[in-house]
Amino acid sequence: MVEAEAPKGGDAELFVDDLAIFVQGRFNRFFNPFFEGEVAGMPVLKENHDPFTGRTAKLVLERLYNDTYLKDNLVLRLGKSLTTVGEWNTIHAGPLVPNTTRPLTTHRSFSEFTSGASLIYTPRDEAWPTVTAYWQPDGGLAKDIDAIEDRIFHNIKGVNLSWTKDFENTIGLSFQTADVTDSSESQTLIGADAHLVFGPVEIRSELTQTWLHNPKAMRVRDSEFGVYGQASYNIDERWALHARYEYFKDRDFVNASENALFGFSYRPKPPVVWKLEYVTQWGQELDIEQGFKASLAVLF
Repeated sequence: MVEAEAPKGGDAELFVDDLAIFVQGRFNRFFNPFFEGEVAGMPVLKENHDPFTGRTAKLVLERLYNDTYLKDNLVLRLGKSLTTVGEWNTIHAGPLVPNTTRPLTTHRSFSEFTSGASLIYTPRDEAWPTVTAYWQPDGGLAKDIDAIEDRIFHNIKGVNLSWTKDFENTIGLSFQTADVTDSSESQTLIGADAHLVFGPVEIRSELTQTWLHNPKAMRVRDSEFGVYGQASYNIDERWALHARYEYFKDRDFVNASENALFGFSYRPKPPVVWKLEYVTQWGQELDIEQGFKASLAVLF
């Protein structure tokens, strides 16, 4: 994905992000490996810098796991995979999500990845949810570059229920417990998310509530709350308009962070999507850049 940013009060830049390669093998019931590696933040042009300077590109191990089919609809997954808290985190590739700017609620309160074991049950009747239960006993298989330093987790245990209807509408519920590495702090998280389609209108939303146990002395509060709501209007098969509002009350800051996004996307063909958006933020400033952002995402 190629991204361009013109942040308010900062240097405009053009860079390549989430340049990923996927390798998948399907051999038998027991050996079905999957690998995803990624180049993140590769600089191209940045204001007041020489070409190809201004940020440091990183190589990232996104996913590495093997699926064993215990039954036709029951899979044991071992390795590093995406944490199933919310739809956005499980389909976070640029061409699959509506905006370039990611909501705080979809990643800030938990680890985006788990390295361990997962059991995935997919029912034959869509009236029942897909159930994913997972456990990460120790640290991650590889360091996650976007992880917040004082929120590195281990002993992660969780379960997600996801209902899907007509391949478009999804509703999810999540529960997770985790310990914060190098401290006595732990946390309990519950979450809910929805992606609903009403003709040309799509509604996306996610909510997470986190409670801290034995919180670190640096914490301002012993809980964390986030919620966002987004509406998209598909003008036709190629053009769509997007608007979003988010409220996030972080564990480390007195003031809540609020942000709003307005933008559009253009999809000349299914694997290609152009995005342009404007983001404004008020209250506590967190890891969202204010200003214009554009991207070109391709899935091939």
